[in-house]
Amino acid sequence: PPTSASQTRRAGRLRYTPADKSIIRSMRKRQDIRMGAPAFYLLTTTTLLLFLAAACQPVSTAPAMETSTATAGPTTEPSPTPIPVSSIPSTPAAPTRALTPTPDCRQAGGELVMETFISEHLQAEFNVITYLPPCYAAASGNGYPVLYLLHGFSYTNDQWLRLGLADAMDSLIMQGEIPPFIIVLPEEARPKPPQVSVFPEILTEELIPWVDTNFATLPEKAFRGIGGLSRGAAWAVQIGLDHPTLFCCIGAHSLPLFEADGGKLNGWLTQTPADQLPRLFIDIGRDDGEWPTAQDFANQLDAAHVPHEWYLFRSGHTEAYWASHLDLYLSWYAKNW
Repeated sequence: PPTSASQTRRAGRLRYTPADKSIIRSMRKRQDIRMGAPAFYLLTTTTLLLFLAAACQPVSTAPAMETSTATAGPTTEPSPTPIPVSSIPSTPAAPTRALTPTPDCRQAGGELVMETFISEHLQAEFNVITYLPPCYAAASGNGYPVLYLLHGFSYTNDQWLRLGLADAMDSLIMQGEIPPFIIVLPEEARPKPPQVSVFPEILTEELIPWVDTNFATLPEKAFRGIGGLSRGAAWAVQIGLDHPTLFCCIGAHSLPLFEADGGKLNGWLTQTPADQLPRLFIDIGRDDGEWPTAQDFANQLDAAHVPHEWYLFRSGHTEAYWASHLDLYLSWYAKNW
């Protein structure tokens, strides 16, 4: 529990929702349409013919045979209700059954967009994966909050997806647990020591403007968060506290604070009024070798009276650990959205 630009190139679009699932859903809806109105009219005609034939037969005292129409058309039909004669149209009304189904876009899930732009700081291509929430394409005139999530050392920006990020987002949005928002997954393809890395400049000076230009975002601090796991957590703390006017919240999952940042907290707090500091979240497992570093940072926040959430769980520095806490992370980021 808690204790206190450039050139762009579209690389492709991915659907992580299993193809067979959507195919089955579409086939079922098409079958409903094919067997709908025609089967109903067949049933009506057949019933009329049987009625006329029965009228021409001698009256029998034998018990009537029960018949079933379960496979001939819809299993239920609305009971007729009296209609005033004045309201009956002079010609029969056309059937109102829709010719094509209208799918619920929330059930279709979100979309993953893989793109590359040329970074002037890197002088090379910079890879980005963007998660767009369900109904993003159907929305008009609405902007979304944006969360930047950073991967760990020696991994690529698909790490969060392997943990189940997209499915977790779809599920939480569908259940109404969180509002829909965009997630940006940048890739640190050439890791360098933080003192000489241009990764912070790429993210704050190139990536954020590029995202706000190319997607329907809410480009204010209140609707932009940053977080990461392992090395990504260290970057999230450094970038977030170095640029407090850009981010509303910082999530540090299994934090191994950069050694060069160990003594920076006082400076970060001096340059930013307490009421303008981003919200902070720190978590780590008891079996994680980095937990003393994370604990020390949380203690410094306590000493400086900086509000934050600190979690110490039972686990290690593993993908299974991060995957098991995805719902907690995403709900925390979206708390004020």
